[in-house]
Amino acid sequence: MKTILAVDSTTEILSISISEGSRILSEIKDDKSRQHMVNIIGNLDTAFRNADKSVKDMDLFAINLGPGDFTGGRIGISVIKIFSMLSQKPVIGFNSLDVFSVGCTLKNIKSIAEKKIKSCNVFIMPLIDVRNNEIFFSIYEIKNNKENTKQIYEFEFENSRYHLSKKYGNFILKSEEFGMNFSQIIRQLFLLDDCGCLEFGQIFEVSNLPEGFKSSAKDKDDDGRSEKEILLIMTANGVKSYKLLLEKLKQDIEASHDLIKIMIDEDNINPDSKYLNYLADYSLDNGLESLSISPVYVRDFIAFGKK
Repeated sequence: MKTILAVDSTTEILSISISEGSRILSEIKDDKSRQHMVNIIGNLDTAFRNADKSVKDMDLFAINLGPGDFTGGRIGISVIKIFSMLSQKPVIGFNSLDVFSVGCTLKNIKSIAEKKIKSCNVFIMPLIDVRNNEIFFSIYEIKNNKENTKQIYEFEFENSRYHLSKKYGNFILKSEEFGMNFSQIIRQLFLLDDCGCLEFGQIFEVSNLPEGFKSSAKDKDDDGRSEKEILLIMTANGVKSYKLLLEKLKQDIEASHDLIKIMIDEDNINPDSKYLNYLADYSLDNGLESLSISPVYVRDFIAFGKK
């Protein structure tokens, strides 16, 4: 069982946690000072003392690489890289979208399990406000069966296992573009079981829609069967910044699609370091690779549909 120190400094809340396997030993949240550079060492010392551990007891370090606060994110990465170098122990980093998705799933696992029992397809869409009126996002799917590709975490709830897989890459859109194309994004969710993961250049191509796909999910397929219900959970700090836009999109989609339900998760606005612990522990056990340990800057990515 590995002992893991995780740090998330990508938002105004500095979050630090220490775990053994999936058990959290110590957790610190500094949401008052917003001075990560001044307080991070003192908060780390408190976390170590609360867990009765020291840096030399750590087997692995985990860090949120962003996107997020420019200065705060670099402070956390720098400290964790120094700890790793001094202790000669590995460090693993994760994208904020992965962290938000795990947090959303854990916080809503009961509702998700109830939907899965009804054979509903469940998707998580973390939306990060990256300023400039832009939204950085991705789409994840929760399945009962284990997938071999792009799976990032496994959940257990009431003796059932659920697997979180990344279905689309990381995208950035102006908020007005996101609103205009939201219906098309929803339509593409119907393709995922058949086609797997679509590339960003494909998602808005009309040719990718199933033959005979109508504007309403009330329609039947060629065999006369109803489409499966889809639950889409939108989460992360973008749901706060663009609340009015997302509520309007939810209302419009649900009014015309009986089988599509949209949930806006406002209880997952800030990433939490304990989800880094869970991701790192799972990655260690399953041989998953980390991102390079450097900050993730969203404007290194290409916008939807542009090559």
